[in-house]
Amino acid sequence: MRESDVIVIGAGLAGLIAAAAAAKQGKKVLLLTKGAGTLTIGGGIIDVLGYLDDGKPVLNPVDGMACLTPDHPYGKIGIETVVDSINFLLKICENEGYPQIGSCRQMQWVPTAAGMLKPTCIVPKTMDVSGLKKTTNRVVVGFKYLKDFYPQLVAKNLATMPGFEGNYKVAMVSPPFECGRDIGTLDIARWLDTEEGLKECTRQLQQVVKAGSTLIIPPVLGTNPDYLALGWLEKNLECHLLETVTVPPSITGLRLRTMLLNYVKKQGVRIIEQAFVTESVIDKGRCAAVVTEAIDRQRFYYAKSFIVATGGIFGGGIIVEPDQVREPIFRLPVKAPLRREDWANQALLSNAKQPFAQIGITVDEKMQPLDVNGNVVLPNVYIAGRTLAGYDAFFEKSGNGVAVSSGYKAAMSV
Repeated sequence: MRESDVIVIGAGLAGLIAAAAAAKQGKKVLLLTKGAGTLTIGGGIIDVLGYLDDGKPVLNPVDGMACLTPDHPYGKIGIETVVDSINFLLKICENEGYPQIGSCRQMQWVPTAAGMLKPTCIVPKTMDVSGLKKTTNRVVVGFKYLKDFYPQLVAKNLATMPGFEGNYKVAMVSPPFECGRDIGTLDIARWLDTEEGLKECTRQLQQVVKAGSTLIIPPVLGTNPDYLALGWLEKNLECHLLETVTVPPSITGLRLRTMLLNYVKKQGVRIIEQAFVTESVIDKGRCAAVVTEAIDRQRFYYAKSFIVATGGIFGGGIIVEPDQVREPIFRLPVKAPLRREDWANQALLSNAKQPFAQIGITVDEKMQPLDVNGNVVLPNVYIAGRTLAGYDAFFEKSGNGVAVSSGYKAAMSV
């Protein structure tokens, strides 16, 4: 029987950080993943805390955490550990040649594909907004046939945003695609992975933009976790480039996931993909193994400790059925309103947290799952990421911050 020190279930941001932190401690780590997780959907920027319960924006997320309830995941993790976890991620990015901008003590406001502003803390260099303040020549760059990015709308809305006011022009690039369909940001990012793509994009933009301009573009500056495309275009155009946040698939999330996967592999983490974990083996009040289902047979994976980063309701880590809400692998207690009519606010467009978004597993300060009486259920099981109860990641703009810090705290606790 081959036993790991730690098995991490889930390869989203929480799972990858948990695997990285556990491996950094010298643990033998196995990562079981059934897919890419939501990192490539939700984005590769780190929102730590954007809004408080009353809807007020946060200037300093660390200070804002002091205003949260003790039941919030940040209350369990601890502010100092949150800061340590973000610094841990930043150090990984630096060492892997994909350094990031920001800290969890200062809010950044980055433009979206609708020309609005999104609060966040940690962003790649491709989202450095400082260049906007250095020039009045601002150009929104669109790509022919690209869906879900409308440069005229971006220009119109950004011109009214505080700190972004000014005149914006629009320029269009025509990628050499055989088009009878719309294209996505991934298509263009792959085009800009090539030298031919970079040269052609540069040629077209040189005809319509002035040196010294800031070019606001969708997130298309290559698929790899590096800044080769950014450096090439900025050097040859003599312009500053600024990527926006856009709808899925997230190229920035793809870059971050690729970087983290490369990192954990270097740390000796063993990864098994397409591993559908269906149940656990419990012996004397502890988890001994988890079971995966495949077409051919079941497989049992044994470990001393288990970190659950399976993604909550939207990732399949919490299952909602007509008569119950359940956690499917360990049968852990799930905290949820008893009446379904209490799951959502009465107002359709409510400026308040949604109860259904806060459904999850209650934990202690070590990320261990608790029952309704506050007792630890399985002492060698730890919870991370969206499976946690007590926060509305969408309302607070805290999803990736909780993922990073809870994955880190769980790994530190094993």
